[in-house]
Amino acid sequence: MFTRNHFIWMAICLLLIIIGLRQLIKRRVPLRSVLAVCCVLAVFSEYIKVLSSVEMLPLSGTDGNYPFLDLGHLPFHLCSIQILFIFYARFAQASPRRDTILAFMYPTCAAGAFFALLLPSIFPSSIDISQAFTHPLAYQYFLWHCALIVLGVYIPLSGEVRLSGRYYLITCGLLTVTAFATIYLNSACSAAVYALGKPVSLDFATNFFFTMQTPIGLPLITRQQWMLYYLILHLLAYLLIGLLYLPFMKKDRARRGRRDATI
Repeated sequence: MFTRNHFIWMAICLLLIIIGLRQLIKRRVPLRSVLAVCCVLAVFSEYIKVLSSVEMLPLSGTDGNYPFLDLGHLPFHLCSIQILFIFYARFAQASPRRDTILAFMYPTCAAGAFFALLLPSIFPSSIDISQAFTHPLAYQYFLWHCALIVLGVYIPLSGEVRLSGRYYLITCGLLTVTAFATIYLNSACSAAVYALGKPVSLDFATNFFFTMQTPIGLPLITRQQWMLYYLILHLLAYLLIGLLYLPFMKKDRARRGRRDATI
């Protein structure tokens, strides 16, 4: 990360995001149409990710190889689970539940995908930075996160959901629950080495939601360090979500003030 190839990708992504948002705002595209396009992109993106990441490994007891997808590619990162929310928001009828999902998607798509572009997890865990323009996974990664940022920013601009303080609390609550669930998920997907019936090391570990390790490779040695990191991660998320919600909460408060003044 932060190499020439990475900076080139970030410049390309910035240009695509600006063009995409300008077109959506200018044409006032209905949110459901944007979600429909994202549904197609999500399916195409997952196919590219899987087919470009599958490895042929020897299968014990046979003379052949078996296609294997590394557990790290499972769709359990924050930007990957957005696929479920995108399909739900596109095909669900208008309801408070759909509004809640859209309110959750706004900051988690916009901010989550932004940090994914800033700190791309595919380098060097999946591909080398030198393959940034030659490997299909790089195109899938950067273009998918571009689409998420455009979608996330456009959700409040579309006017389909009014963001308020209530949705801020719900969004923080949902993010807290899903982040806590990844502790179980990451532990289940990791391969531990046991001695005398107790785990002593890990041969492999996933890091969905980055709840187990820092995204910048800073090592965590003790349980206290990890707990502090886990707490800081949540506090930063609450702060960032609050900053993204703030202008819309002010607008909603002003609107309610004008409405009460006319009563």
